Amino acid sequence: MRIDRLYVRNFKGFEERTFTFPRSLDAPADGNGSFHVIIGQNGRGKTSALDALAVAVGSWFLGVRGEDSRHIRLDDVRVRVIEFRETQRIEKQLPVVVEATGRVQGKDYTWKREFAGKRTTWVNAKNIKTSAEIAVEKMQRGEEVTLPLISYYGTGRLWLEPKDVRAEAEALKAGHTPQEVPAQETEEDLAESFASRLAGYRFSIDPRCSPRDLLRWLKFEQQIANVERRESIQFRVVKQAIQDAVEGCRRIEYHPRLGLLLDIEGQPRLPFGALSDGQRNVIAMVGDLAFKAAQLNPHLDEKVLLKTPGIVLIDEIDLHLHPRWQRHVMDDLRRLFPEVQFIATTHSPFIVQTAREGELIPLDVQPVAETENLGLEEIARGLMRVERPEVSPRYRQMVDVAKNYLTLLDEAEKAPAEKLRDYVERLAADIAPYADNPAFQAFLELKREATLGARLEAMAEQVQPGRHDGDGER
Repeated sequence: MRIDRLYVRNFKGFEERTFTFPRSLDAPADGNGSFHVIIGQNGRGKTSALDALAVAVGSWFLGVRGEDSRHIRLDDVRVRVIEFRETQRIEKQLPVVVEATGRVQGKDYTWKREFAGKRTTWVNAKNIKTSAEIAVEKMQRGEEVTLPLISYYGTGRLWLEPKDVRAEAEALKAGHTPQEVPAQETEEDLAESFASRLAGYRFSIDPRCSPRDLLRWLKFEQQIANVERRESIQFRVVKQAIQDAVEGCRRIEYHPRLGLLLDIEGQPRLPFGALSDGQRNVIAMVGDLAFKAAQLNPHLDEKVLLKTPGIVLIDEIDLHLHPRWQRHVMDDLRRLFPEVQFIATTHSPFIVQTAREGELIPLDVQPVAETENLGLEEIARGLMRVERPEVSPRYRQMVDVAKNYLTLLDEAEKAPAEKLRDYVERLAADIAPYADNPAFQAFLELKREATLGARLEAMAEQVQPGRHDGDGER
């Protein structure tokens, strides 16, 4: 499964926009995998583009009973402020259209969702709905059909819990409030939760992803391993994927009482919750993708990560990652999930630098063919519109202050005596904010003294033409 083209109209900040996602140049002709990175200043629509893609790819769930499709919502509707004589009104721009062209279960499709104010239509998405229904029916008959992996990771990953509407309904039936969650799940609870292959679709299109389901799945697999005295292929594959994704990770295990434990070079053995945000972010994302692929396609055995296709959306892929890790996270994901189409956003020049030809989608500048040979300063200046990225903003400010100071000094040197004192006060005010840098202040003050010192002394002498000792004699 992949999306090659996305068209949106009146979706959030987009009046009308078409996105294309060409296949990687080095990908096999029949491959699905690719990586695209959307960049742009805040407010240009990076997350909005991912939300529109979520609507498009979420259409698959129209044909998966029990799973929620991502519909077009009221807050997705583009609005305009309309001036009418002396008043202003906010008007919704309808209809909203999200249309995708891509490949689903080996067939090329175009499908469309629309919203005119009440509900999201699916009549023009029957093809993808039917494709999903056929795939699910085959799965239920025990056929070895490969299901696509679908996931959306928002910026709240790690700490925002998806809302489980069905669990809330069950809690209410049992006489509990929706907030009452059992402290401990039994083996039977976990077995029921992961009994179906379709458990790999739980919360797939909800960007409020957290590692909770991954940790539950690892616990479930460990319980099975303890009973059967051997680990399943899927369990081994997921643990290996996590280990491969974390720098310096030598070993991971799931302890019945302590949970997920990791041995990482340079650190003592630590539980998942005690790791850095960057480490937990990568573990949660890679582990979540790996366990979902293993859950959806157990028939692929040890090749499940290599052969599972799908679409994965990642908002701010650089979130919590050290620049060194940012430089290889894209390649790590490509290597682990070569058949998956990744579409991510970023503000990081390190991520941009690792994008290959045709993989970068800038929202506010012209696309460039290649970024691999560009330096970070060229990327920051040319693609991310950062002025003089080679120096800090404060340094640039100090340079501008120094230039202005020297210009004022030249003017003061030529100014009449009655205006000289005003110039001196302005010069002092210009450098007052830099008391934390006495060398900077001292340099400019020496310049002032060399330029205006004699005139200032003469003015002082005119105001007080002599000095008096203690007895009043001159």
